[in-house]
Amino acid sequence: MRYLILLILIITIFQGLETALAEDSRYRVEVIVLTHLGHDQEGREARKPNDFSSALDFLQPPAEDTEGVEAAAPPAEVTPSPVETSDASTDEGLLPVVEEDPWNVVTHVEQMGPEMQEAWRRLRLSGPFRPLQYLAWEQGSNPPFPVLRVHDLETVLVEDPWAEERALRTAAEESTVFGDTAASSEQTGFEDDAAGTLPDPIVYYQLDGTVSLTRSRFLHLAMAVEWREPVYDEAMANAPAPLPSIPGEPPPPPLPSSFLIHRLEQSRPVRTGRMEYFDGPVLGVLAWVSDISDTVVVETVD
Repeated sequence: MRYLILLILIITIFQGLETALAEDSRYRVEVIVLTHLGHDQEGREARKPNDFSSALDFLQPPAEDTEGVEAAAPPAEVTPSPVETSDASTDEGLLPVVEEDPWNVVTHVEQMGPEMQEAWRRLRLSGPFRPLQYLAWEQGSNPPFPVLRVHDLETVLVEDPWAEERALRTAAEESTVFGDTAASSEQTGFEDDAAGTLPDPIVYYQLDGTVSLTRSRFLHLAMAVEWREPVYDEAMANAPAPLPSIPGEPPPPPLPSSFLIHRLEQSRPVRTGRMEYFDGPVLGVLAWVSDISDTVVVETVD
């Protein structure tokens, strides 16, 4: 009888936990990627690093305009779960009104919290560790859960699968400027006004990876972070520098023949209000998750 009562009590506790987790919640996630100094771990050689460009990137450097002046960065806000209101009229040719879900909007946070400020300071002063990158964001507790890209600004490889078409479009634009629109369309094989926008080149950073917070019964933090060291073929390294492809521009650097990669890939349950540490031979991650549900403001329509 005692065991039956104990079993009922355990089931009741877990049911209460699931009920609490079923409610809307909002979290702030902060991570610091760090490295172990003086390690003797050898990296795994790979022809090419993993591509993390599909993840949501709040750390992407601002683009530069044609005159080399930095353009304004796009707003760091994404709404994965729009809500359509019912008072929209499509009969009049109007689109439905879309409202942001205040619980699930994904927002970049630039300011370190006090816990991570202290952690960064201690890492900077420590002997065996060095902080590499900080990333923070706010998100909701319901899917779709965002996958965030965490990286530094040290580029080790740039790939442009659309380089040839990009060059054709550039030539077409130049021909249009000089009044040779018909000739440019015939040469490129597409109409200028229907060309669309080509994807940006794929950039691989020295420190690169993804991190995500998901919630089912418990909160889970998952990450896959890489540190890449380019390896250059000795014959290519001693070869004379190539001629620049664009007059007046410096020649492109030689491409790495391979990479030595140190990888940290872990996933485990985490709790709010507690420092979590993900450790590896070369890389480590400190994470601090806060429940900020009390900061959500829900607007009501009269």
